[in-house]
Amino acid sequence: MIDKLNQIITEKSEKIMTNEKVEGFVNNLGGVFCFVGAVVFGIMFIVGSASLMRTGKQYVVKPSAEEKKEAEATSEPATSEETATTEETATTEHSAE
Repeated sequence: MIDKLNQIITEKSEKIMTNEKVEGFVNNLGGVFCFVGAVVFGIMFIVGSASLMRTGKQYVVKPSAEEKKEAEATSEPATSEETATTEETATTEHSAE
């Protein structure tokens, strides 16, 4: 029973799908769906990118005020040590000449 029903469905579907009009319609319908999908993807990509650019500032982690103070405190002595070292090398080079 199932085999007979399967055979009937196969014959009918082959008869329908070998029809050139039906085949052209199915191909055109697939092309339209593909084109519409590409357009929708492009629009959503542009909208999503613009939204992320506008709200992306919220996703950047900014250092807190305490971390800024610590960074400034650690960088100040390093600069004074560097200038002292440069002055020492400059005076030794100048005196050697």
